[in-house]
Amino acid sequence: MKQEIKSKPDFAFLSLHLNNGEQVIAESGSMVGMTTELTMETNMKGGLKGALKRALGGESLFMNTYTATADNQRIDLAPATPGDVEHLALDGNSVLVQSGSYMSSSPGIEVDSKWAGARGFFGGEGLFMLRCSGQGDLWISSYGAIHAIDVQGSYVVDTGHIVAFDDSLSYELQSIGGLKSLLFSKEGLVCEFSGQGRLWIQTRC
Repeated sequence: MKQEIKSKPDFAFLSLHLNNGEQVIAESGSMVGMTTELTMETNMKGGLKGALKRALGGESLFMNTYTATADNQRIDLAPATPGDVEHLALDGNSVLVQSGSYMSSSPGIEVDSKWAGARGFFGGEGLFMLRCSGQGDLWISSYGAIHAIDVQGSYVVDTGHIVAFDDSLSYELQSIGGLKSLLFSKEGLVCEFSGQGRLWIQTRC
């Protein structure tokens, strides 16, 4: 499978070239265009339980699986809103993806939801995040440009700018400064990540 992300970071879309038998799984409604030797099957990955858990993470109940029936078949995918697209290569590891940021993946990636607890609720980012794990390719999207940060120790991020992070990182919601900062600085609630791993942030929120 060959990939190219075009028009980064404002109006990014993903262009894939698949050979016979190769597949890609995508969010419902993300297909922009494709060649005629691709077939599409729509289903609830992981059954009803798995689909409902993904829906709690801000994704669609149904996912589309595209299969190439000949070599060099092209499909173009784009997120629902303008913004950036980033490729993550997973090698048996897991990443947590913010609600609504999953776009597509190869069949070796399992997409499940993870309870974020009160930290996610009070951070305004929803009660669930998606856990993406396995072996293969994962594409995520965001409203702003996506940048990767390698955390070695600790790093603080405004909650609205988090896109995804390695499961090896721990995080804690906290405030910066006192009550005045919380109310008037517009930087009141942040996540402090600690450990070693990669964090993906976006420039808008």
